[in-house]
Amino acid sequence: MLTMMASCQTAPAEDSLATSIKKMEVEIKEHVELDTAIARKLTDAYLEYADLHPEDSISPYYLSRAAEIYKEMPGRALTAVVTYNKVLTQYPESPMAPRAVFMIGFVFDDKLNDSTRAVKSYNHFLTEYPNHPMADDARQLLQMLSDTLTEEEMVKMWMEKSKTDTNDTK
Repeated sequence: MLTMMASCQTAPAEDSLATSIKKMEVEIKEHVELDTAIARKLTDAYLEYADLHPEDSISPYYLSRAAEIYKEMPGRALTAVVTYNKVLTQYPESPMAPRAVFMIGFVFDDKLNDSTRAVKSYNHFLTEYPNHPMADDARQLLQMLSDTLTEEEMVKMWMEKSKTDTNDTK
């Protein structure tokens, strides 16, 4: 009887949190730009749900969604990395784990301009998941990070290449 009472008390709280998450997901999508107030509440709800229900199959997805939102919030890029890492460490067998590794590299590259850590993350991704659908993207990003040419030099190189390509077709 005590177990039934305890489960009855937690079920409404769980339903309430899940309902709240769904409402905030709809609300955040309605805004053209990220509403940081809603984003904070939604990320808090995602993290709370994952903490309360670590065995639920939706928990790694919620953590990944929280990281996606953090990645877009000013000053929260490192929080995104930590949250993606949580997906990887707590749910290594989840389909979300490979993407979390890739996204750690992406955040270091795109949001934090830390090419050293980005390269390490992309290399780790390719070592662990060489046949993953995102592996080609990781290879291309690694190639871009290893190119030491300036943007002007790249444009010049592409223009020269397009001239030779055009000459080859004549």
